[in-house]
Amino acid sequence: MSGWRLAQTSDVDHVVATLAVSFADDPLWGEWAFPGPADRVPALSRHWAVFVRAGLKYDGVILSPGGEAVAVWIPPGVPEMDADDEALLASSTESVFGAAAPLAFDLYDRFAQARPTSPEHWCLSLLATSPDHRGGGLGMRLVEDFLVRVDLQHQPAYLESTNPANLARYRRAGFQRHGSFSPPDRPGVSTPAVTTMWRPPAKA
Repeated sequence: MSGWRLAQTSDVDHVVATLAVSFADDPLWGEWAFPGPADRVPALSRHWAVFVRAGLKYDGVILSPGGEAVAVWIPPGVPEMDADDEALLASSTESVFGAAAPLAFDLYDRFAQARPTSPEHWCLSLLATSPDHRGGGLGMRLVEDFLVRVDLQHQPAYLESTNPANLARYRRAGFQRHGSFSPPDRPGVSTPAVTTMWRPPAKA
């Protein structure tokens, strides 16, 4: 467990900030979700805060030892959010996305429909590295170190990649293409593809 640590309540602001800055230039969560504002970080901070606080309930939020990289993992057999968190997400989405909230809800449904229901698996929901530490492999090292735990449990793993630049990195960690889907169309905004990936369980 030397390659990662569980996030505590005191880490929430740091994890949220890292996710918000990292996803500001993401094809889906940056350019598609918030095509107008030049500074997307405040909106993304409010958006990701719900996911991070939900992840704390099932010990799914992890950090590299120095906090440079962060990830949210959903354990096998656990819903990403309970009823209270889903209500918070609905309220947050209405506030953050405004008139585009119906598109965001449609997008959530597409993520849910694409995710396999069986066999039970670990899901890498979110991964981000602080911009001043990008390029050093810290994010993927965090993933690979956590996958040691996944392999010890002989569990499969799943993720959705919203940036094609990351596909080769995930393949090197043992993930293979599972499928793909697109968000709903937005006039005047390019529609990125979301690639789903699957990593089979380690052999006993």
